[in-house]
Amino acid sequence: MKVERKANKVDESDVFYVEHAERQSAHVPMGPSRFRRFIPILITAIFFSSLTFGIVKYLEPPRLDLKFALLATNGKIALSEAELRQVVAGEGLTVYWLGSQEGALYALNSVSSAQNYVRYLPNGKGLGDTSANYRVIGTYETKDAFSVTLSNAKKINSVGFINEDGNAVYYGTLAPNSVYVGVKGTDSQVEIFDPNSGLALIAARTPKLLERIS
Repeated sequence: MKVERKANKVDESDVFYVEHAERQSAHVPMGPSRFRRFIPILITAIFFSSLTFGIVKYLEPPRLDLKFALLATNGKIALSEAELRQVVAGEGLTVYWLGSQEGALYALNSVSSAQNYVRYLPNGKGLGDTSANYRVIGTYETKDAFSVTLSNAKKINSVGFINEDGNAVYYGTLAPNSVYVGVKGTDSQVEIFDPNSGLALIAARTPKLLERIS
């Protein structure tokens, strides 16, 4: 017996109608109710973007005003400890000092990247006073500062030794208010000047008193 399979015929107009309807549904505009669903998501995204931006800005090191930095590195501004550290770090300078002094401010004079001075201003006074009445710490770029300082100690009327920090120290007996320290393992020679007789030598002998500003 022969089985005859009949194919179901599809009206082409029906196919056209269905396809047309599907295309229309794909382009249905977003109504007010559907838009309102996205408002909480949008607000959340904005909030976290703002929060992330704020955290990044907080963690970034503060950028110095160019005018402020120029005045500060030319000794024209009495700086707090925080400002001094900020300027030194911002300008990429190598600067040593004897740590902070209670009630004092500081003047920074950067002659060049290889020659920098910090002047202590007791009670914040004396910014414009150029007399030798203030403690000054000078940092000089000196190749193999340790060996150079020991060599200078061999000069006539000079005294030299190695302190507890392992740094080379020398001073001239005719000018004992200035003591030079060759920081071991660096290219930095530091001059400690104090107007009060003997204090510069005491500072050079005191362990861990001399430090690089960072």
